[in-house]
Amino acid sequence: MQILPPLLTQAGQLARLEASQPLAAGWGEGGFKGEIPLACAVILTAQEGREPIGFICARRAADTAEIVNLAVHPHYTRQGIGGKLLQAVLQRLRSLGVRSVTLEVNEVNAPAVGLYTRAGFSVWNRRKAFYGRQDALLMGVKL
Repeated sequence: MQILPPLLTQAGQLARLEASQPLAAGWGEGGFKGEIPLACAVILTAQEGREPIGFICARRAADTAEIVNLAVHPHYTRQGIGGKLLQAVLQRLRSLGVRSVTLEVNEVNAPAVGLYTRAGFSVWNRRKAFYGRQDALLMGVKL
């Protein structure tokens, strides 16, 4: 497995991968085509050969960043790929001068909450009933 920035031509593959995870952001191919070229975007993919099996997307502004999308293909979950992507993007953001990273996650997404907690994130705030009856957890970490 390699961790690499995506190519614009992989937008469709990333959209299909994203669609395989119901709690991912739901950008679709057009969203990835718009995000990949952004100067503020830091996007990494986990790839087996030329096939993306996971991705993480962050946006940075000055010395802060926000993780805005993450998914790992269902056949590859629980193998540490999400953690490797998260560590790689945090390392890349740190090298760009980012000092804090935030994200929002549905409180019922226990695997994601666990992943972020193991990486040092903690709950900074909560948006009540943001996802219907479920809260959004606003998590962050200082780098």
